[in-house]
Amino acid sequence: MAKKKKDTLDLYQVLETLNNKINSNTTQLENNTEQLKLQLDEVKVYLLENIEKKAKASLDFLTSEFKKEAHENRKNISSKQERLVTEEFKKLKTDISNDLEELANKVMNSRII
Repeated sequence: MAKKKKDTLDLYQVLETLNNKINSNTTQLENNTEQLKLQLDEVKVYLLENIEKKAKASLDFLTSEFKKEAHENRKNISSKQERLVTEEFKKLKTDISNDLEELANKVMNSRII
């Protein structure tokens, strides 16, 4: 019976040792998990900051490109408007010349009669 009691005590000691190791491992896993969560949060912050920087840089680039394009479009429109005005003035000058010539011919014809 004494041996059985000693075996039981040894079994309890083994179980207690195993329980202590399990608790220790569980604590270590919890600590590791917490550290990983913190590191993951740091990575998230880093990535979000980089994404924001890249988005701002892209927005700035696109804004610059749109401004350049708008400037070119305004130049093209101005050039086309200038060309149209010039053509209209030429046409108007020609029309006036034709009208004056026609009027002069009518005046000349009316003197002949």
